[in-house]
Amino acid sequence: MIKYSLEFILNTFNTPQDSVKASLTEFVEDLQVIPAGEAAEGGHNFKVNLTVEDPTLVFDICAQFGRIKSVKIDEKNAP
Repeated sequence: MIKYSLEFILNTFNTPQDSVKASLTEFVEDLQVIPAGEAAEGGHNFKVNLTVEDPTLVFDICAQFGRIKSVKIDEKNAP
């Protein structure tokens, strides 16, 4: 089965880090959501790193919180 390693910046407006983590936890592996400085107008930037089988699902969930930027996707082969 093919899995993908995703890395991107999520720019949100007034969305706590815990909310982003909670929405993704059940769908992904190796989840990291790390503050990446303040966004404009009091929002937040989070650096998100994770492993998932369906990247589209992750992007659909994160798009509800704000803008997704600087996307990096690497294919991983499952053992």
